[in-house]
Amino acid sequence: MSNGHSNRLEQCGVWLSTLGLGVEHFVRGVSKVKHLSRDENSKLILEEAYKQGMTHYDLVFDFPYFFDVFKEFSRDKRDKITFTTHIGNVYDGRTGKAGKTRSINKIRRSFDRIMGELDTDYTDIALIQFVTNLEDYNKVVKNGMVEFVKKLKQEGRAKTIGVSAHNPDLLLKMIENDEFDVIMHPLNFATGVLKTTKKLIEVCKEKNIALIAIKNLHKGKLFTTKKTDLSAYYSGGRRISLQLEHAATPAQCFNYALDLGADSVVFGVKTVEELKENLFSYKTEQNVDYSHLVKKFDEIVNNGV
Repeated sequence: MSNGHSNRLEQCGVWLSTLGLGVEHFVRGVSKVKHLSRDENSKLILEEAYKQGMTHYDLVFDFPYFFDVFKEFSRDKRDKITFTTHIGNVYDGRTGKAGKTRSINKIRRSFDRIMGELDTDYTDIALIQFVTNLEDYNKVVKNGMVEFVKKLKQEGRAKTIGVSAHNPDLLLKMIENDEFDVIMHPLNFATGVLKTTKKLIEVCKEKNIALIAIKNLHKGKLFTTKKTDLSAYYSGGRRISLQLEHAATPAQCFNYALDLGADSVVFGVKTVEELKENLFSYKTEQNVDYSHLVKKFDEIVNNGV
């Protein structure tokens, strides 16, 4: 799926589809959909996404119970798809949950197990997951996580390496030393109007660092004219309340992030129907105008209206 936007990972042999699929929503958030089991629902979503031209997949959480589904899906497509493996998220067999860790030993074991369960020799992007602040990043460096992903790339077990964070100033600090090929950052109408986000995008272009946009759809909360609250987690650290005169569309959200400079927009869905609705909007809406949305968010975020 391409719309003419540049792809800055191509030089590393990794081509990201313009829209990518985040798998955690339908794997973690849905145990059963109508008459479908979680595995059946996951398989249908993956197949529909690929059919629609989406070839990049974000394996954000370490979910052993999903890997059989993804292995079967990717078995005859490994050279046609790309996926991100998040470094720093480990499954706990005792609790049945996946969670953040900075233990390098747990991370090594987790990565080896994931590659084994997916029956592949490499990941396309090894991404250090969700650095929350400078103290966390110092821990990431001190514990050897940066060296670990660099070694994965040297060994060919990762084609590219990256890091994710929600704070643009923190990401600017982390990419100073040119160690990463890609970053993952929330990019939507609330964060896109921030000066720090614009600066981050400029620096990524200068350093040829690819940008994967997340939190782009605000969980669909902009697709209404009713008053709604947008959480700080999605909106650059500040909770926002607003009421739109005209509801936004997925196409406006996607195109805004791509036009700002994202190489790929990764979003999540819970059902095949939701996936189709988002893609239908993106593929059919021509000459997308989102200027009124930018103006609205600029007034709220930067001018305190």
